[in-house]
Amino acid sequence: MEFEELLTKSKWSILKELAKGDKSAVEIARKTSQSTANVTQQLAILEAYGLVKKVKAEKSEKQEKQKKPGKPKTPYSLSQEIFAFSFLKSGMAEKSIIKLREADLFPKFIFNTYFTVNEENYYPLVKYVCESDIIKKADCIAFLQSNEKEIELFVITEQNLHEFREKFSNYHITGLDGKTKKIISWSHNRKEVEEGMGRREEYFINLLKNSKDLIDKKEILAELKQKL
Repeated sequence: MEFEELLTKSKWSILKELAKGDKSAVEIARKTSQSTANVTQQLAILEAYGLVKKVKAEKSEKQEKQKKPGKPKTPYSLSQEIFAFSFLKSGMAEKSIIKLREADLFPKFIFNTYFTVNEENYYPLVKYVCESDIIKKADCIAFLQSNEKEIELFVITEQNLHEFREKFSNYHITGLDGKTKKIISWSHNRKEVEEGMGRREEYFINLLKNSKDLIDKKEILAELKQKL
């Protein structure tokens, strides 16, 4: 089977649901208006090609005692990050698949930026990570919002916060048109964010609600969002 065949409508709808979080065949069937039998079959194919994997669900003692045979409830998750693309121009027509490794931070940032932000923000953000070492220093970089003059990011880091903020809080990037755009980074460590969430502070809650991850090395942002 060619790889693009794995991205047909039914399989793609399953992958999109798993991109939102772990789900069982029953849950996916409900979300995608497919039969559980069909989803189970499609998951088996996707698992064989290494795109999804079974995950162990945490169960309480009560749930174990009430366990009954029947509908498949084993949760699945995505097993890897991939980038599938086609490149078409005069003299060239190519398709390619890139399987992203954990260490491929720069490609992940580029691809996430391309699919997350507006076109006018591509250049300043890519130039930002090329000029600075923020991609090494941060555990998570997320896009918040932008306007003509500024881009706001939410950053989680375990580096010295005073030094980090001094270097990255306000960073100016000159574009190809000669105009300058300021990149503002709202930076915190995980403890600060968790404590702010515990106090139900609107500032931290809004940071999490409005953030779209560009890099999330340890899935910290994903874990924090689940606690909202």
